[in-house]
Amino acid sequence: MTHYVMLLDAPEPQRGLGVFDFKSGQSLEVRPSQGNLYEALTHCAQGNLDWETYLKEQPSTPYPLTSAAVKYRPPLMPDSNLAVQLSEVTLCTAKTEQAWYYKGNGRLLRTDGDPLQVPYHAQSISSEPCIVCLYWVDHFGALRFMGFTLGNDLHDHVLHGRDAISSAQARLRTCAVAPALILGEMQADLAINVQVERDGQPLAASHHRMSLHGWQSLRRYSQAFLEKHEQFLEPGLVHYVFHSLSHRTTQVSLQHGDCLSIDCPELELTLRNQIVEEELAALFPLPARRAPHSPCIDLPLSAPRKS
Repeated sequence: MTHYVMLLDAPEPQRGLGVFDFKSGQSLEVRPSQGNLYEALTHCAQGNLDWETYLKEQPSTPYPLTSAAVKYRPPLMPDSNLAVQLSEVTLCTAKTEQAWYYKGNGRLLRTDGDPLQVPYHAQSISSEPCIVCLYWVDHFGALRFMGFTLGNDLHDHVLHGRDAISSAQARLRTCAVAPALILGEMQADLAINVQVERDGQPLAASHHRMSLHGWQSLRRYSQAFLEKHEQFLEPGLVHYVFHSLSHRTTQVSLQHGDCLSIDCPELELTLRNQIVEEELAALFPLPARRAPHSPCIDLPLSAPRKS
């Protein structure tokens, strides 16, 4: 039986953490004095404290306590974008081998409900559904795996197909992660559903399954890659590593206004984002979207069901 614990990391002025235990069904809002998850984690490392035990000892109230309009931040997000490193690991296909790509710093990171902005110079828009591994570098320079979440990743498939230099540039695009962090390792196979909508109608859908074997392989690859390079082990850095779920070599071309949805029923986790092309944003502004099925945008998050 799986036993997952999920954390939500809320920004100011609603400081605090949502802690959900899937096994017990317990849902708490914890308010550590440090304010957010990144600061609490750093405090525990410097004091040689077990951070999960530390959070359990902090003042808490039944969840939810925050306003329904609260906007969650990406999990484990520090206040400085420069303390964040984004990268992507692609899967092997019939034409390509597994590869690592640098994406940028925290300035490109979005979360549930945020638009995914596409720059003027983009020649095409494609998306990749992802499992995102979160790593944190402690004050000794040791890389620690913290947990995982869902992600939407954009790239330019026309630019990617040109040459090695263009391929690397094609990955420098905004990306998004779900606002909830699942602590620790994956414990069982996960089913993940992906849908693209255009003008409110389904355009494309796909279904993926992340096996434990596949997960372990991806984890070994990304952790080993980061640990090889000293520049990725600066104390305080947070790494969001996007692991692609798709082996496709042909991509669905996206456009201004398209909506990307990814969800994992086992984890009750959903991520939804809309494509916004910079050159069209002023000419064709998009109305604000509500996602009633997604609790992290307009509604407080309900407690997970017991496994």
